[in-house]
Amino acid sequence: MSFDKDKLSLVDYFLKQEKYNVYKNKPRNNNVYLYKVDSKEFQIIKIIDDFSGEFNDFIINDEVVQTLRTFLNKKFQRAKLTILSIVLIENHSQIYKDDNGDVTLFVDKNNYLDRLSTYYPNITMLQKNNENDTSMAGMTTEEILDGIKDPNSKLTKNLKQLSDKLSVNNLGVTWVLIALLLIIPIVGIFFGSQIFNTQGLSEGATQLVYGGLTRDLLIWNNQWWRLWTYVLFSSNPLLVVLNLFLIFSVARYVEALLGRWRLSIILVVGIPLAGVFLAAVLPNWIFGGLTILLAILWGSLFSYNYGKEDLGALIANQRTLIIMLWLLIMPIFLGYSFYLINFVGFFVGSALGYALEFNRSYRVNWTILYPVFIIVTMIVVSTIALLWIRYVPPFNSAVINALLSYYRAGLLERSAIEEMLNNYYFYPKANWPIFLLQSQVNLNDIFFNLKEGISNLWQQ
Repeated sequence: MSFDKDKLSLVDYFLKQEKYNVYKNKPRNNNVYLYKVDSKEFQIIKIIDDFSGEFNDFIINDEVVQTLRTFLNKKFQRAKLTILSIVLIENHSQIYKDDNGDVTLFVDKNNYLDRLSTYYPNITMLQKNNENDTSMAGMTTEEILDGIKDPNSKLTKNLKQLSDKLSVNNLGVTWVLIALLLIIPIVGIFFGSQIFNTQGLSEGATQLVYGGLTRDLLIWNNQWWRLWTYVLFSSNPLLVVLNLFLIFSVARYVEALLGRWRLSIILVVGIPLAGVFLAAVLPNWIFGGLTILLAILWGSLFSYNYGKEDLGALIANQRTLIIMLWLLIMPIFLGYSFYLINFVGFFVGSALGYALEFNRSYRVNWTILYPVFIIVTMIVVSTIALLWIRYVPPFNSAVINALLSYYRAGLLERSAIEEMLNNYYFYPKANWPIFLLQSQVNLNDIFFNLKEGISNLWQQ
């Protein structure tokens, strides 16, 4: 019988929870040797899963233990060192205690946690992890099929739990997201021309009217709300329908596996982070649509499932493979600029997905630098680019036309448009839209007539 999984679980527990260290002097056997000098119980732990031979000979002649004793005595000046030997063996349960405090446990799969809990009470957490474990690593096809056929097997129970999580009745955040992504396109298609007078506007101006993103409106008009709305509208109805289907496909797995609150954080934080980065490094772009949201969601699911072999991860990876192919193929037909959008979305999503999955009770290791590096880099680059005072943008007619649509709908004052033309674009007044020039002429005439009337009254 193989004890590899149990052995790894024990080593993982002692390293991450009890803060033991691995003795790196490679032994001639497959045993694992751990040490912790300031431990109140045992300073040395030995885990064996291939025990054979006489017990006394095995313990006394263990050269690695003797070497480790010498090493700890010399380095830490520790005179008394007690040893816990954990022997994983089939159908056996026995305890040996020496006069010097050393303990040897002969245990099997069914009792090793119970025996060890006498010395390490927190080790019972492994039992809970084993009960929730859905790993299919090492299972043959026959074992998987037998497990599915058995209604009482762990595999069948896990499959049912996953099915319940993916049920349409348990996808609260996903349904809210889909509803929001439907509202703006419906408004634009059926009521846009009446509300915002979008008829005749360019594609970029129409995108901005319905919440699209560009640097100019972020930093000058302080329309920071666009960091959350730029994903809501796309001018291509066919692309909207296809992306909505794919977003629902991946969002339901993100909500089922990561949980509602993690999905909510990924949406609330990931969408603006990707948006502000793109607006900062591509200041003349006008962009929006569902594609970047799709990349964020798939990136978060990819990093969360990376390296896992449990049932949920395997099914999610298989069912969402088409999304990866779509993100790679789609820019060939819609424009290579979508590759940049997709990559930014993927890295933002994967960084957040990994950061939210990271277990803070474990020792911090170098892998946590990945999300930290991605998030910090995007924030720093975006801040520097947006605060670049010397940058004078070229005139963008789509921006002004979008603002004029807001003005006609009563959502913006004319002075905001004039200020942007005059103090942001430094655009000559002679080239201003006729609508603004006529308004200025009429206003000047009113002031001139008022001034003349007051002067005549004074003379009388």
